[in-house]
Amino acid sequence: MSARSLAAGNATRIRIPCALICLLAAAVPTQSKLASSAPGPAVRKPGFTAAGGDDRTIWFDHISSAFGQQYLTHLANNGERSLCDGMSIYYLRRELQALVDMWRATDERSYLDCARDLTLQAMNEATDNPRPLIWHDDSRGDWPCFYLATVETETGGHNQLCDFQGAVGFLIVARALQLVEDPAAQQIREFVEDQIVEKWLDYKPSITPWHLTNPNSFKNILALLNTGRDVREHFACICLDLHKLGSVRYEYRNWAKHLIDLYLTVRYDLDAPAPNSERIADLVPANWGLLPRVTTTGDPWLFIPTYDTSHVDTAIDTSHANRTAWLAARAYSEGLLEESTLDGLINTLELRIWAPEKGLFYFNNYADGSDGELDGLAPGRGGNVWFGWHRLAEYDQELEALFIALAFDLTMGGPNIPAGAQNKTMANAPLCLEAWAARLLSVSGQAHSFP
Repeated sequence: MSARSLAAGNATRIRIPCALICLLAAAVPTQSKLASSAPGPAVRKPGFTAAGGDDRTIWFDHISSAFGQQYLTHLANNGERSLCDGMSIYYLRRELQALVDMWRATDERSYLDCARDLTLQAMNEATDNPRPLIWHDDSRGDWPCFYLATVETETGGHNQLCDFQGAVGFLIVARALQLVEDPAAQQIREFVEDQIVEKWLDYKPSITPWHLTNPNSFKNILALLNTGRDVREHFACICLDLHKLGSVRYEYRNWAKHLIDLYLTVRYDLDAPAPNSERIADLVPANWGLLPRVTTTGDPWLFIPTYDTSHVDTAIDTSHANRTAWLAARAYSEGLLEESTLDGLINTLELRIWAPEKGLFYFNNYADGSDGELDGLAPGRGGNVWFGWHRLAEYDQELEALFIALAFDLTMGGPNIPAGAQNKTMANAPLCLEAWAARLLSVSGQAHSFP
């Protein structure tokens, strides 16, 4: 299906490309081929080794086929969804990630076309449903809206976290479309820059265009962004992508680098000054950086502080820390992060979050290895690893084998995943994990590349 113009007016429900329907409908399980090559039970922690030779081809075929069947079901269950809802684009980001990964894995353009059309549909729907952006009871103008009812009184229904998480997904698609010279890449970039980024840069009346272009513009960016790590990690990714897509309106790469330095610098001394602290003065968050830790056996790992800036010694939960892991992998791919920091986060996943002594695919709820209840989820049920942590598998052979085996298990219904764990039960989790495993197994998947 060709890209639809935002100027077309009425938003329509997405029509999945016929080629994708045929591709998915033709997907068949390859059970007979798997009888002698399926990954066996774990022995050590837990002794995974990367598949080689013919096994990789067989597993790739099986996982790709399973993804196809599951995505058909997903489409059938979500055919009438609204994509101008805040939570819809919050979760759509992960679906777009999966589709781009499958395009990378299979070189099947229909997956990328589907991601493009979903993105354009979301943009159209938001454009057709503008709402005033409210600042202290005053309107900052009407903007395309991904509406979130819980913030209607505060902002008119606009939410920075939902907007930014959705925008990260949109730009993943735009970057992929740029690679195939699809003109929709420019259309998506313009929407994100003009209707999402500019909306929040224009939110506070005290911040003028001069504040965003002067030599100390990063300080003003911090004043505009919500204080949560997640919002700022998303914004760093948005800035990197806008730069890659050719945007020169602002110093996007410098903003991203400052955010990466602020949140991914290893903080060996709690009293040490933050990077560029002299330029951002009283806006330095107390929970900046990553804190070095060592296991009882002497292995280094990195502690990620929670969002609450007054509790630097409290660990973030594993699920929300996906954004930190994603940004770290992205920053490393851009030459903006030390390899030792990436290795520290790999150890965090391998030695603190992944707990195979509790179950083959058991992941603790918190990124320091603690496993208390998380927003009503029992231990081991909120240790999500499929929208950030998974990217570290490209840089570690044991993690590569783990994520391939985890995806294989999901194709069989996830018998080795704890009952109720969101790595299995959330709508996009199996799709993301299977698409990533297919990309890791693919000879042309370029798993080190973003998108």
